[in-house]
Amino acid sequence: MNSSSTMRAKLALLLLSGAAIAGAPAIAQAPETGQHFEAIQRDLFDEAGSLSNAWADFDKDGDLDFAVTMKSGAIHLYRNDNGTFVRVGEAMGLPTAGGEFRAISWADYDGDGWLDLFAGSSLPDKPSALFRNIEGKRFENVAEKVGLTMVNPGRASRQNNWIDVDNDGKLDLYATDRIGKNRLYRNDGGAFSQIMADTDPTVFKSTVGACWLDYDQDGKLDLFLANQSGKTDSLYHNEGDRFVDVAPKLGMDMPGRGKEDGGVGCAVGDFDNDGLLDIFVPNYGKNVLWKNDGKGGFINVAAQMGVDVENHAVGASWGDYDNDGFLDLYITSYHGKTPNQVPAVSLFHNEGGKRFVNVIDQYPILNDGDHGVEWVDYDGDGAIDLTVTHGYSAVGGHFIFRNVMPAAQAARAINIMPLDAKGRPAKPGTEIRLYDSKKRVLATRMVSTGGGYGAQSVTPLHFGLKSMDKVSVAVTWLTAKGRKVQWLNNVRPADYKAKVLTVQQKN
Repeated sequence: MNSSSTMRAKLALLLLSGAAIAGAPAIAQAPETGQHFEAIQRDLFDEAGSLSNAWADFDKDGDLDFAVTMKSGAIHLYRNDNGTFVRVGEAMGLPTAGGEFRAISWADYDGDGWLDLFAGSSLPDKPSALFRNIEGKRFENVAEKVGLTMVNPGRASRQNNWIDVDNDGKLDLYATDRIGKNRLYRNDGGAFSQIMADTDPTVFKSTVGACWLDYDQDGKLDLFLANQSGKTDSLYHNEGDRFVDVAPKLGMDMPGRGKEDGGVGCAVGDFDNDGLLDIFVPNYGKNVLWKNDGKGGFINVAAQMGVDVENHAVGASWGDYDNDGFLDLYITSYHGKTPNQVPAVSLFHNEGGKRFVNVIDQYPILNDGDHGVEWVDYDGDGAIDLTVTHGYSAVGGHFIFRNVMPAAQAARAINIMPLDAKGRPAKPGTEIRLYDSKKRVLATRMVSTGGGYGAQSVTPLHFGLKSMDKVSVAVTWLTAKGRKVQWLNNVRPADYKAKVLTVQQKN
């Protein structure tokens, strides 16, 4: 173990000891025998200044690769060669220094079948970048050509969302700004133009987190904003020709916060398996869990569910790490002042949709993230793995923790990749639900519209399963004609062990 890894381990143990002395929460069920996490290729990923991490199969070889932004201005790209990672970004034309890209988002913006990478500049005097993927062989920065440098004025980028805001089949871009107005860019067929420049959701709210979802199931993506510096949060209802902030009406705006408080991110997931998409908001201040009531509103259930802690939370991501059929929640956070900040991670195990219990003490190796977090089954074995960034101290890195579990437990899962009618990754916001033989909802997932910390990944959707019984898969596509549901019945999970079930949209 190198010196920086040793220091991290000591800090993690010290922090955990302090947490135990302060008082422990309710005890969670013990993990199934043999299930644990292990760090892989630690020396390769051990680099201070790591910020945002996002995953995609950029070369279409069937393995998930990942990119990470660095405070130095570099963007590292790691190619997954059958479970072993190789750094290839520099050779493929990605930057090695200069500026700082705070956020990265994968999407096939031009519809050529290859996933491209948008990187948002957090320095107002530096341009953002759009790296077009040239057939998996190299990347070319086309931001200036397509109108996405976002200078004059510059901005301090946080979350950037690829979404089809008008359901015309082309991916648009919403770009948040920590120091100025957020911006919405329409995809005009390869080039972009700013729209709604003088109205919502082009607002200055010190936004860091932005998540899009069709919360009321009317067929259009709506927008939740998590805002810092004491500013109120927003929920913009998409009414087709305009956006209306309904957060004050629904009691979701969180007024009266101090200037040091505010939302830092957001994570969309169906934590109680009722078929409705909920929103978790990591805060400077107490965290919030908005439960979708199915009637066009939300209820904050953070206190009753045990996640209303005040832990200087930054990023959050949902994932069923033990394949019990319920989404668990990983939250990055940190304590202390620069340069002595220490990760203070929470791993909340979902106890059957009834409550959450912090079990990080059972997995101390995972207490190593302070900003970025993404759950991803990078090796396709059915056990979802964890990737984090640790970037706000003298030691750090962008780490992968492989989820190791007994074969029978890992088999209780299915990875599903929705594809559009042309065989390309489905639009962000596409929903998938699993049903049992009586058509009762088992679980819900959504193609990511952004989350973690300033990240947007393109990966199969992982479902942990209580049993290996047959399931029905329902994919909900958001189209110009509204929500369209496509069914695939009598799916045997065992048939997709170490495989991905693809569901292609029918014309």
